[in-house]
Amino acid sequence: MPGFLDEFRRRVIASVWKDTEPGIKPEEVDDKIALGVLMQAVAAADSKFLSQEESQIESVLTDYAGVSRESLPEVMASIRQASKERVDLYRFTSEVTEGLDYSKKIEILESLFRVACVDKDLDENELELIRKISGLFNISHGDFISAKIKVKKEFGMDISGI
Repeated sequence: MPGFLDEFRRRVIASVWKDTEPGIKPEEVDDKIALGVLMQAVAAADSKFLSQEESQIESVLTDYAGVSRESLPEVMASIRQASKERVDLYRFTSEVTEGLDYSKKIEILESLFRVACVDKDLDENELELIRKISGLFNISHGDFISAKIKVKKEFGMDISGI
């Protein structure tokens, strides 16, 4: 039985990339889209999706995940398409992180915090979604707090009371 991401890739290619490169294979649509979907979910958790959040998602995808500027529009379109569907967070995160090093999971967690903090307001709904994803990634509470502090410092946010 194909995994969730395999089916996701097929749907992305069928719906979003149908008018682009002919013969594109599902394997060529990588898990960077999955990272984008998680970031999009965090950005939308506070019921306001700001342009700064979309810019931060794009920045994380290009700077940290290696998505080229040329393919960014297609990747973002794929993320938007996937985000319209309800995502089973448990299933999604378990397939995304299968075989992923703990340090990479921390990097993903920090990316999620970057998206949530770009507006200099870590909303409680955003925080709770990131906490849930962190738990699904099996990240220790100490590393969760460290990632939160690190990113809040990056954005010049208050870290007292953490």
